[in-house]
Amino acid sequence: VLNLIGTTGGVRGTVGSLTFAGAPQGTVNTTRDGISVQQGRYANGAYSTTFTSPDLVEEVRVIVTPVDAETGRGSGQVQMQTRSGTNNFRGSVFWSDRNTVWDASSFSNNFSGVKPDYLNRNQFGVRFGGPIKQNKAFFFFLYEGMRTVQRSVVFTPVLTDAAPQGMF
Repeated sequence: VLNLIGTTGGVRGTVGSLTFAGAPQGTVNTTRDGISVQQGRYANGAYSTTFTSPDLVEEVRVIVTPVDAETGRGSGQVQMQTRSGTNNFRGSVFWSDRNTVWDASSFSNNFSGVKPDYLNRNQFGVRFGGPIKQNKAFFFFLYEGMRTVQRSVVFTPVLTDAAPQGMF
């Protein structure tokens, strides 16, 4: 969801190197449902400390140069509003599969004559919401899962038999 920020007018770069109206992204305040979730530990203010699923977010509001007290701190604002139940039953299901069968091998694997790396990732999820009592109480359910099987070829230095005794 946060990768969409780079498409906003007044924002330059990609997540990881954004500027909001010339201000560095470390000065951006990221909120979800009014609670600050910005990652202040690193200078990547447009990130969230928690994973934000696209199916969880109803609305994203990007304010490049706030001038009013409503938005709080920061020279830029990324405000996310989460979904909730409604008077109608709504939902969706998704499944995404990434399989190595469709990937090319890397240059180093081809050069070394090694089999290609293997990565099979299945991401899936379901969301569903609706009324408990019409116009009074609602529910919203979201589940996401990911299963990954991966194999990589890694080259590491191997010491000689004499090296552990200090003879290099």
